Amino acid sequence: MATNIMQSVQTVSGNQPRIANIPEAATQTFLAGTPVALNSSGDVIAWAGSIVTNLVGAIIGICKNPGKDLTTAGTAKQITQGSVPNQPDAVNIQRPYFDPDGSTLFETADPDTIFSGQVGPSQSVTQANVGVQYGISEDSDDHWYVDTTKTTVGTNTCVIVVGLDPNDQAAVKRGVYFRFVVGNVQPIA
Repeated sequence: MATNIMQSVQTVSGNQPRIANIPEAATQTFLAGTPVALNSSGDVIAWAGSIVTNLVGAIIGICKNPGKDLTTAGTAKQITQGSVPNQPDAVNIQRPYFDPDGSTLFETADPDTIFSGQVGPSQSVTQANVGVQYGISEDSDDHWYVDTTKTTVGTNTCVIVVGLDPNDQAAVKRGVYFRFVVGNVQPIA
């Protein structure tokens, strides 16, 4: 299992990581730290896990918040609770879950942003992994990790390891810093 979620840690330029907010598709239930893509309608969905050659379905970034399981794409749910005293037809309306407009906040997969993550549960890394392209995979608990078994450039790789996580003090090193390979992502204007 991946114990650390994927998230940005720095940028090459020294600026803040670029963040975008795009309407979410209906019925999305992904976790924070999930790679996200756009569907054919332009709504955010969890990335399908495969490298694409056209832009629909290509990674756009790593989400900052979980999917909201919206009934209608881009429309926030209103959650009601209880009743209002002396008004039998009224309900208490809570604030919309996370984003009031039904969109997903994510850090863009641009060449400037460096992300942190882990390699797979039975994998480990050394300095020899730095500079190598790998794929990313979802494990059984719906968290994502850099997968050192995916090494076929142009077929199943989408990230390049740029360093080892200096905070990973475990006996078996799993923490990595990575950036997305430009040809495998959809740029966000």
